[in-house]
Amino acid sequence: MCGLLLLCSVLSLWGAVWGRPGQYCVDQPSGVEVFAGDSVTFPCSFVFSRNLTAITNRAIVFQAGNISYCGAPIYNSRYGNTIQEYKGRVSLVGDPQAQNGTITLTSVRTSDRKNFCCRVQLLNQNTIIQQWQNGFGTQLTVRGENKMTMHQPPFISALVGDTVTIPCHFSISSKKKIQKISVSSVQWSFGQYLSCRTVIYNSSTGAERREDRERISVAGEGGASILIKRVTTNDRGWYCCGAQVTGDGQVYTTQRETGTNLIITGKTNQMKIKQPKEVTFPNSSTISCNFTLPEDEDPLWLGIYWMFGNPREGFAYHPHPELIHPRYRGKTRLVGQSDLYLEEVIGMDNTNFYCRVAMRLCNDTQQNTIETLLEEGAGTLLHVVNVHGPTSQWTLYIILFVRCALICILIPTGILGFIKIREDIYTIYQMKTRVPQ
Repeated sequence: MCGLLLLCSVLSLWGAVWGRPGQYCVDQPSGVEVFAGDSVTFPCSFVFSRNLTAITNRAIVFQAGNISYCGAPIYNSRYGNTIQEYKGRVSLVGDPQAQNGTITLTSVRTSDRKNFCCRVQLLNQNTIIQQWQNGFGTQLTVRGENKMTMHQPPFISALVGDTVTIPCHFSISSKKKIQKISVSSVQWSFGQYLSCRTVIYNSSTGAERREDRERISVAGEGGASILIKRVTTNDRGWYCCGAQVTGDGQVYTTQRETGTNLIITGKTNQMKIKQPKEVTFPNSSTISCNFTLPEDEDPLWLGIYWMFGNPREGFAYHPHPELIHPRYRGKTRLVGQSDLYLEEVIGMDNTNFYCRVAMRLCNDTQQNTIETLLEEGAGTLLHVVNVHGPTSQWTLYIILFVRCALICILIPTGILGFIKIREDIYTIYQMKTRVPQ
C-alpha cells in the first residue's frame, strides 16, 4: 500500500510539474559556462494553454541541484526571496507577463556548478492553479581563471542539404592580461543526446570518418567554429567544441560539456510564407516577407533568416553577423518583423532571396517536449537597373579630374592672355599719342 501511495504521489508531482501535452512548456539552453566571480544569465521562456482563465499572477521559481528537476528551490519571484546560499545574488531580469522568466546570478562560485531549472506557477489570488518546469534545466559550468570558457548557441535549425556553420568562441579570464592569442588545435565531438562522446573532427587529422573529409572542416582561419556541408537527417544531434589556445606562452585547453543541438528538418507549410516573385531596384530596396503563426499556439522562440542563391549559397541575413556570407555582411538588415532591407545592390542583379522562418513550439502529444518548425518562402528575384557600379564611379572621377585640369590650364592662360592684350593696347596707344620730333 505504501508503494502504491508513493507511486501515486510521484505521478501526481509529474503531472503538476510538467503540465499537460501540447499546452505547457519551458524552454532553457542545455548549458552555459562562466568564470568564477563573474555573472551569468539563465534564459527561460514559457508558454501555456490559452484556455486557462482567472490568472491574477505569474511566479518564477528557480531550483538548483544535480538531480532530476534540479532539487530544492533557491529563488521565488512571488516573495522576492532566496535561500541563504544565494541571498543577494539572484535577480529576475525577464518579464513573466511577456512569458519570460530569465534570471541573473552574480558572483558565481565554484559551488554553483549545478543544473538550474526554471519553474512557472500560475496563480489565482494566492492559490497555484497550474505549475510546470523544464525537467533538465541549464547546466552551469564554472571555470577557474587559469582556464577558458567555450560558448556555443543552444540550437541551430537547418533544412536537409544546407551548409551549416556551428559557432564556437572562447574567452580567457579578464584577470589575464594577454596580448596575443592563437588557436593551436580544435576538436569537435558528437552525440545523439546532451553529452558528446564521439570525436568527429580534429584539426590535426581532419574528419574522423573518410566519408566526412570533404564535408566537415573548420570554418574560416584561426577560429574554432565547424562547417558541415550538405547536412542530412543523420547529422541531427549534439555538437561539442573543444580547443587548445596559446596566449603569451601559456596553453589553455577546454572541452564543452554540453553543446549545440543541430536540428535537421523538412520544410513545413504551416506558416504560409508570402514574398513577391520579383522586385526591381532602385524602385524598391526592401523585399517583403509575410507569414502566419499556427492557430491557437504561441511560439517559445521565433527566428527570421534570409538565404540567397539557387541552390542556396548562404545567409544574406542572419541575427548573428558572423554567419552572414561575406558578400552581404554589413549590407543587409531586417526592417519590421521580417522584411529584408538591402543597403546596396551592386553585384546582386538576378539573385534569388529566400525568407526563412523558424519557430519552437510545444509538442502536441509529448509532455514538455519542444519541436522546431522551419519554413522557406518561394523566393524573390532581384533585378538591378540604373545603378552606378565601381566602373561608372571611376569614369565620373576621371571626368571631374579632366575638368579640373582644364580649368587649371584655362584660367592662367586667360589671365596671361588678358595681360598680353592690355600690354599691346597700351603700346599702340603710346605710339598714336607720341608727338613727332
